[in-house]
Amino acid sequence: MFNKDDLVINKKGQVCKIIDILFDYDVGMGKNDYYVLVPYSSLDNQVTKYFIPADRVGIIRAILTKKEILKLIDSIPTIEEIWITNPKIRKAKFRELYDKGGPTDTFRLIKSIESKKVELEKNNKVLSFTDENFLREIKNNIFQEMAIALKMDVSEIENFIKKRLKS
Repeated sequence: MFNKDDLVINKKGQVCKIIDILFDYDVGMGKNDYYVLVPYSSLDNQVTKYFIPADRVGIIRAILTKKEILKLIDSIPTIEEIWITNPKIRKAKFRELYDKGGPTDTFRLIKSIESKKVELEKNNKVLSFTDENFLREIKNNIFQEMAIALKMDVSEIENFIKKRLKS
């Protein structure tokens, strides 16, 4: 069970704050208890709100702790890369893995796409627009989560990861 003001990750990978818990409320899907989430990046205007049934909390998770993040970073070298040659299938499968997976799967995707990007650049080619946008989205989401737990600025996370992996 989560509490008001908890930070959680929604199924889109976004850091959200629980701004309210509605009991025996009907948002058009029948009466239930709901967590009201607002993306952390838009807490000031609260235009976007998600209503998550409290009995389906498996679609949100608590943000990672500092200890969990450090363990995850340390595991990056052992995370196996994946690649699907067909762009349409890759887009669907990568999105599915991201939406259903956890932080390790997110880093699997980041590692895989960045590796492909380096490979392409060696041949004077570029990553597809779709892959580039997907990479940006998932990095932004996981880096925001890490920044909160590590009490750092999001812009510092990538360098922090690189330094930790070198030590």
